[in-house]
Amino acid sequence: MRKSKKDLGGLSKAELLEEIERLQSVLDSTSASIFAFDEHFNYTVFNKAHQEVIKAGRGVELQLGDNYRELAGKNSGIDEDKTVELFNRVLSGQTVETIEEFGEPDLHRAFYSMICNPVFAADGTVKGVTVFCQDISEQKAAEQRLLKAEAELKRTVELLDTSQRINKTGGWEYDVLTGSVYRTKYLKLLSGIPDDTTTVEQAISFYREDGRRRLEEGLKKAIEQQQPYDLELQTIHDDKWLRSIGIPVVKDGKTVKIMGAVMDITAVKHTEAELLKAKQTAESAALAKQQFLSNMSHEIRTPMNAVIGMTHLLLQEDPKAEQIENLKVLKFSSENLLSLINDILDYSKIESGKIVFEETDFNLTELMSSIKHAHQIQADEKGIRFELKMDAALPQILVGDPVRLSQILNNLISNALKFTKKGSVLVTIGLRSADHQSVQLDFGVKDTGIGIEPAVQDYIFESFAQASADTTRRFGGTGLGLAITKKLLQLQGSEVHLISQPGKGSSFSFSLSFKKSEKKSARAYHGQTSQLQNLGGYKVLLAEDNEINTKVALKFMEKWGLQVDLAGTGTGAVEKVKQNEYHLVLMDLQMPVMDGYKASVKIRALKGERFQKIPIIALTASAFSEVKGKTIEAGMNDYISKPFNPSELYGKIVQYLFSD
Repeated sequence: MRKSKKDLGGLSKAELLEEIERLQSVLDSTSASIFAFDEHFNYTVFNKAHQEVIKAGRGVELQLGDNYRELAGKNSGIDEDKTVELFNRVLSGQTVETIEEFGEPDLHRAFYSMICNPVFAADGTVKGVTVFCQDISEQKAAEQRLLKAEAELKRTVELLDTSQRINKTGGWEYDVLTGSVYRTKYLKLLSGIPDDTTTVEQAISFYREDGRRRLEEGLKKAIEQQQPYDLELQTIHDDKWLRSIGIPVVKDGKTVKIMGAVMDITAVKHTEAELLKAKQTAESAALAKQQFLSNMSHEIRTPMNAVIGMTHLLLQEDPKAEQIENLKVLKFSSENLLSLINDILDYSKIESGKIVFEETDFNLTELMSSIKHAHQIQADEKGIRFELKMDAALPQILVGDPVRLSQILNNLISNALKFTKKGSVLVTIGLRSADHQSVQLDFGVKDTGIGIEPAVQDYIFESFAQASADTTRRFGGTGLGLAITKKLLQLQGSEVHLISQPGKGSSFSFSLSFKKSEKKSARAYHGQTSQLQNLGGYKVLLAEDNEINTKVALKFMEKWGLQVDLAGTGTGAVEKVKQNEYHLVLMDLQMPVMDGYKASVKIRALKGERFQKIPIIALTASAFSEVKGKTIEAGMNDYISKPFNPSELYGKIVQYLFSD
C-alpha cells in the first residue's frame, strides 16, 4: 500500500531523499569525523571524513550496515575492549566526552576529541550512538611543544638564576613608556626589594645619595641621547659595591626600553683597596729606601771627595819616590770604593725605574779617547796591549746619553782588563746602518783573558754574580757591573751578547742607535790636570758648607789660576752674588739656612741681566737622577757629582767660562 505524505512526516519520499542527501552533504563538508551506529554496533550514518579515516586505518571501504566491532580489530591500532567499553557506557544512556589516542605504539599516534551521545527511541530506550570525533593531533603536538618549551624555559631560568648567583650579576629592564622596572631573581636579592616589578625610584633607592644622582643622570642620558652608561655605585647597607650597566633599546628613533645588568663588585673593590694600600706601602718603602740611599750617598761621597781630591793633589806635588807607591795604592783603593758605591746606587736606581736617558750632543771620538785614556794606565801596568778601532765612516757628533754609554763600556773594558793577565784587549766600534736621521752602531770588547765556563755564561749577568766562588777574592768587584750593563742596554732596547771559551778569552758585543746631530762640534775636555791652561782673570764663587770639600776644591781651582770667593750657606751665596760680579758659581745643594736650590732660585729672581746669565753649576753628592731635573727647575745650568774628578770639574768650568 502506498504511504501518505503524513506517514512520511509531511514529506514525500522524493523530498525525504532530497533532505537526506542535503544532510549528508552537510556532514561530508565538515572535517570532523561524524558517524552513528545502532545498539548492535552496525553503522547507520557516517560522513566522508569518517569513511576516509576507516579506509586509511583499516584498509576497507566503509558501507552502511558494517559492524564497528568487526572493523575495530583490523590493523587499526585501536584498543577494542577500551572502545567497546566506552560505547557501552553511551548505550547505557550516558553522554561521554573524551580524548582518545589511536595508533600503533612507538609509531605515529593520533589524538581525537570525541563527543558520544545516546540515541533514544520513543519508549526511552537507547537504540544507538552518535559520535562527533575531531582530530586534535596538531593541537596535542602544539601542547606538547608548549609544555616542552615551558620546561626548557624553566630550566633556562633556573640556569640563569644559578649563573647570576655564581657571577653575582642580576638583570633588569626599564619600560620607558610605563615607567615600570622588571628585575631578575638575583637582582631582587641584591637590592632587597622582592617585588617582581617596581618603579625607577624604588629600584634605585638602595644606592647611596650620590649613587642615585649619578644613576638618574645615566638613565636620562640613555633616554634622551640614546647612550649607554656604566657606573660603579655603593649601596646604603652592607658596604656593598655594585656595577650598573644600562643600554638603550631604540625603536623608530625613540628609546622605548633600557636593558642592563647589575654586578656585585664588592670583592673587586675591596681587592682594589688592598692593592692601593699595598701600593702606597711599597711607594713609602721605596721613598724611604731612596731617601736612605740619597743620604748615604751624600754622607759617603763627602769624605770620599776629600780622600780622592787630596790624593790627586799629593800626586801632583812632587812626592818622594817612596810616597808615590803609597799614594797610588790610596788612590786605587779610594776609587775602587767609589766604584763599589756607584755600582750599588746605580743598580738601585735601575731596579726602582729611576734611570732617565739623556738626549745630548756629544763627540764620539773624544768620548772614546777619554775612555781609552782612563784605562790605559791599568793596561800599561799589566803589560797588556790595549787598542781602540773605530770605523772611519762613523759620524763625529751624535745625540744620546754619553754618560750611560761610558758606563757600559767602562764596565766591559774594566772587566776585560781585570781578567786578562797577558795578551790584549780590543775595543771596536762599527757602523751597522745609517739613514738621514739616525745611525746604528756595533760595539765590541774582546780580550784574551781567563774566559768564562759555558755553564755560567748566562748566570754572570745576574745581580752580585761572579764566574766562580773565588772571583771576588782574586779579582775584586761587586758582581754588579755586568748586571748593570745588561739592564742599561735592555732599557735602550738592546741586548749584550757573549762569546767565550775558558782559557782563551771573551768577547762582549751590543748594538745601539743614536740620532744624528745637526751640530758640527760638541765641546768637551778630557785632558790631564797637570797640563791645564791657566784660568787667571776669572772669578768664581764656591758655595760649600763642608770645610774639607772646600779645601780640596779651593786647592785645585787656585792651581788653575782662578780667583775664588767662599760662601758657607745659600743665603751667603745670594748676598755674595749681589755684591760681586762672578764669571761662574759652584753651588753645593745641601747647605744650612738655605739650600742650593733655593739660593739659585733667589739669584735668578734678582733684577739685572747678569743674574740671569751667570752660569751656576751644582755640586752634589747625591747619585739620583731626580737631582738633574730639580737643578734645571731651580735655574741651574749643569751639575757635577762629588767626589768630582779634577779633569771633569775643570772641563765643566772651561765649558761655561768660554761658552759663547
